[in-house]
Parts: sequence; C-alpha cells; structure tokens
Amino acid sequence: MPRLLPRLIKKLKEAPLAERRPRPLDEGRYIPWARTSAYRPVPDRPSFGALGRTQSIVLDHMSPVTNRHLYLRHKSAPPRVHVATSETTNVSGQNRSREMTAKELEWWSSPYLRMLTRPLRRCAVSRKQLPNDFLIRLIALQVPVPRGAKSIKVWMPDGLQHSKFRQRKGQRAMYITCWKDLFSPNNLNRAHSPHAPNATFHKHLAMQIEHHLRVRVIQELQLLAKALPRRLKKNEPEPAILRRLTRAEFRELRETGVIPHPDAVAVLVVPPVNRHPAARVRPVPSMQPEIVEGVQSSSDTSATLRKRPLPLSTMHCIQLEPPQQVELSFASLVPNAQVPLYNGLSMFPSASQRAALHKSLCQVLEAERRSLSRKPSARNDSRDGGPASSGDKGSHAFLLISNERTVKRADSVALSIALWRLRMWQGDSYQSQSCSGGWEVDGEWRMKYAQSTGWQ
Repeated sequence: MPRLLPRLIKKLKEAPLAERRPRPLDEGRYIPWARTSAYRPVPDRPSFGALGRTQSIVLDHMSPVTNRHLYLRHKSAPPRVHVATSETTNVSGQNRSREMTAKELEWWSSPYLRMLTRPLRRCAVSRKQLPNDFLIRLIALQVPVPRGAKSIKVWMPDGLQHSKFRQRKGQRAMYITCWKDLFSPNNLNRAHSPHAPNATFHKHLAMQIEHHLRVRVIQELQLLAKALPRRLKKNEPEPAILRRLTRAEFRELRETGVIPHPDAVAVLVVPPVNRHPAARVRPVPSMQPEIVEGVQSSSDTSATLRKRPLPLSTMHCIQLEPPQQVELSFASLVPNAQVPLYNGLSMFPSASQRAALHKSLCQVLEAERRSLSRKPSARNDSRDGGPASSGDKGSHAFLLISNERTVKRADSVALSIALWRLRMWQGDSYQSQSCSGGWEVDGEWRMKYAQSTGWQ
C-alpha cells in the first residue's frame, strides 16, 4: 500500500475523474437508435354497467382496471412517400407507414413547411426557440494533447453534412442561430452550455461552418443524381425536377423579375468555371476549401466582381395562373410567393468548389435525361427539328422544381433547404421583415438586440 498510493495519486492528477471517456476529434460516431413504431390496435372499451353481467369487470380477461396497459394509445408510423418499383406486401405484420395523400404530398414538397416542422431547439446566444434547420449544431470534442497535459475541449460543428457522408459524433449539443454575425468572439462569449462549461471556440469556426454548408449543397446534388435514374410507370406523368432555363426565359426573368414556373423553389446561376489565365486549364472539381493564410482565393474572379460583388441571392416572384389568383379571396393579406435566385460566384467563391457545383448540376441534368428518356441536349436543336435560335439555347441558370408529383421521383426539398441555410448564414434572410418572408413575428429582433448589447 505505501508504494501503490503515491502512484495512484499521480495517475489521478494526470487524468482527473471529471474528464472520463475522452473523445478525440477523429474517433467515435454517434449512431442514433432506429425508430420503430409501438402502435397496436386498442380493444373496444367494455361497459362498466351491471346489465348483462355475470361477474365483476375486474375478473374479465381484458379488464381495463387490471390490464390498463392494453388500452394505452400509441401513435402509428408517420406517413411517408413510397417510391417502389414493384408491389410489395407487408408480410411481417408490423405497422407500415401509410402513403401520403395528395394534400400531404403538397405540404411535404414545400421546403418552408418542412423546415418549420423540425424539432425546436433553443439558441445559446439569443435564448429563442427555433426549428432545428434554423440553427447550427455544435458539440464539444476533446483535442488530443500530450500525456500529462491539461485536457482541452473545443466546440465543433456537427450534423451539417449529410448523414450518408458523415454521421454525427455526439448526442449532447449546443445550438446557435444560423447567422455568421453571431459567431464573432464577443458574441460567442455569451454562449454557455452546462454540458461543457469549459469548452472553447476556435478562431476558424465560422469559416469551417461556411465550408460545411457549401459541401452540403454539393452532397444533396450528388444524392439527387443517384435517386433520379429510377424509371417511372407508363401511366404516370413525367415531371421535371431540374432543368436549364433558355436564354429567352433567363432574359425575361432579369427584365421582369418573375420566374416563369409556379412550382419553382430555387434558381441557380452557375456558369462554367473559366480557364486559369496563366496555366490555361480549368480548375479540378473539388470540395476542399482553397484557403491561404486566412484569405480565400479565387483564380477566375473578374474585375467587375471585385469592384461590385454580386449578392448571394435575390428574391423573385413566381408567375401564377389567373385561376389561382382569383381563388384567394384574401390575396391582399397574403404576400406574393417569392423564390430565391442564387449567384454561383458569390455562393461558391472557390473556383474548385464552384467547378464541383457545376459538375454536380450537370450530372443531375444527365440523370434527368436518362430517366425521362429525353434527347441528349435540347439546346442544339429547335422544336421543329431545325437549328436552334439563340433564344432557345440553354443558359447558365438552373431551375429547381418541387411539387406533389416530383417528390414521388426524388426529394429536391433537401437541396432547397441546404441552399436556404447557406442564405441564412450570410444574413440575406435576416435583412428586414419583408426579406425574411415572415419567418418570425418579430423579425427585427437581431438588429435590435445587436444595438442594445453593443455588438459590432
């Protein structure tokens, strides 16, 4: 014992009991439990009256007094979109999710309704409860340190990328509003979490989050391209999910500010990346950030972009048919539906990442042509078979569509949500109440809170 106690005290000082189960940055994954339905039919409630009874209700086999657990109601599995190639039957007898109705499919195809139905979490800075898609998830991870040194925990973004590419690493997390102005050093000092009170924020956290949000957009495009090759049934319509706007349509959009499609959810203007002026080669598509000494480089940034940078997104109205406008008797009270137009140069300043974005968009278009049995390109030939005019050729604008018919082919809502989160991060959706589209009752709380607390 005299020899054991000094060594035990030394080991406890090196690794105190409060820091149990260290989790390095590159190890460990959080795998959530598979969701199963506990639904079972509830038997009919028996009568408590004495009429027609030969024994007490307590002696019944299905007595609600002694077997009340049999009468507990459980929720059934939520409805979902069933995309199946053949007819399947539920052999196991388990509760299978029913297919969505036409109205539920219409709701499910809206990215804004889906964002609002996400679980509520509390922002650690503003103390406001917001849906999960309006927040950035952070977890405290332990940095590997030399033996004997004091342990260090840092806050790292988690769950920003798709789960098929990178799974979550932690269960207990802290949430902050998806707005880069809240991630300044002065604002982060106000954030506090009881799960990791001594965790710190590294100086490149905002840059890392912005990179993950851009990567999520490319990942959603890759998943959309893999889901599109499924062939449709002959009796079903062929709704397009992504297509190029012609030059005439894009010219009309810039002149009138109206998007010529009622089911549009986003428009992406992504031209192909120019060649390097010195090497005369195009950048290789890559999702890795191009960062040199804290400055993000872009080899093909034009002089016009440097003088007056393009906005990341602008809101445009959609073109509705006259019957839809007449049906709404309260049209004067409801704002007009608007769709964001994203500029690829401002959204992806890195040339290699923008090349990966353009490549992913072209892959989705190619998958659309294979799935819908279209010709290789509709830009070179006109509809009557002759050479296409300049107005019929394809532009650099991509139109993303989502409605109750497209969700049966592939889910384009996830891509539009990823684009909107990148827009929220830049602060475009928080400029004013009119620009925010009514996401919150008090849409100006961020600016008022910043002025009252002296934030810069």
